[in-house]
Amino acid sequence: MMARTYRITTLGCRVNRADSISMEREFAGIGYRKADPGEVPDVWVVNTCAVTAAGMRKSRKAVRRCAQSGSNIIVTGCAPELEPETFERTKGVHAVVKNPEKSELVTIASELEGSSDNPVVWRCDELVRVPVKVQDGCGRFCTYCVVPYVRGKPESRELPEIIEDVRELRDAGAGEVVICGIDLGSYRDAASGAGLNVLVEKVIENAGEMWVRLSSIELSDVDDRLLEMMNEEHALCTYIHVPLQSGDEVVLSDMGRNYSPQWFRRRVGEIRDAVPGAGISTDVMVGFPTEGKEAFDSTRSLMEDIGFSRVHVFKYSPRPGTEAFTLGDTIDPAVKNMRAGELRRVARDSAARFHRDMVGRIILVLVEGPMESEAGYVFGRAENFAGIVIKGGRELVGKKLPVRVTGSGPRWLYGGPAEAEV
Repeated sequence: MMARTYRITTLGCRVNRADSISMEREFAGIGYRKADPGEVPDVWVVNTCAVTAAGMRKSRKAVRRCAQSGSNIIVTGCAPELEPETFERTKGVHAVVKNPEKSELVTIASELEGSSDNPVVWRCDELVRVPVKVQDGCGRFCTYCVVPYVRGKPESRELPEIIEDVRELRDAGAGEVVICGIDLGSYRDAASGAGLNVLVEKVIENAGEMWVRLSSIELSDVDDRLLEMMNEEHALCTYIHVPLQSGDEVVLSDMGRNYSPQWFRRRVGEIRDAVPGAGISTDVMVGFPTEGKEAFDSTRSLMEDIGFSRVHVFKYSPRPGTEAFTLGDTIDPAVKNMRAGELRRVARDSAARFHRDMVGRIILVLVEGPMESEAGYVFGRAENFAGIVIKGGRELVGKKLPVRVTGSGPRWLYGGPAEAEV
């Protein structure tokens, strides 16, 4: 019997991508191979996102598009947690699998299409930067956020199981492993009680030549030991993503964010003192229902003061079931757009300064892939997550090489291979 085929379309966060990689392993274990480009798969999984209204729209659109293929469509991820009936009623959808049942998804696929006793050799297609999920769920309940409702309470994977994944990626030749979770700082190994610091230490010990990077983490969970590990040999990458959301004390309180703008600014300064040159990125929201003009001005001012290396600016959208949903959507869409545009301008300026400070240096770069827009060039990232465009071909993909930075802009750096040691 010919091997059945599958395809997984993933929307949303890095944790979703890590879930999809786990599904790929499981599909290979029951004899399914990944469908070739242009090939209609026997089973098509759509791993959806629901964190914003825009994410929901994209998820619904993706499901409808995939359902036109004639494949057996399985919808999973966060969107069915909010709107199960929407996907159950979508023509061409054969199964809806909620997040807690994701581990059963491949079994459900085999019931639709059958399986084989001959496993397929699985190889991760993403052997440059690979996410490894260590934790799921969140118990913070920020007032605007639907994630605790669609991901459930915090749960951590067992430490030995995580290390096994890391070793497998190391042996396969991956360039970087990204430790990710929905609420990464809440990680606890059930057997040993080990927290995030011990987990990171063990991952670094077993990573070989792979870089080790943290995914998004709350600033309150960034302790001095994590910063020490960024300065040690075989170190943690010198980059951290810490969500800010607002620079106004009242809005932060209304959001259920338990810190002040002053504390956030001070702690970021301490990180910069401890890890010079570190990339520090953030998420910022505009248009929260209680965000007046003065509150917005406070956010813009704090962003200008801190000077993040990267900023994801997004507009508030009411999420049913959250505490903030009862406040309505009070900020005019045109005002939201204007505020988002202003913050993106501030973000571009601070990114440009961050990049400009690296011109003339020689940095180690992990090459991710060819530039689609510029033939004869590849794109890579430094340990501090600064992106850089380098002249070269596909043969450089997955390699770490010293690069001399010759130019910069708000989006990325420019440079070429350097012979000197980093």
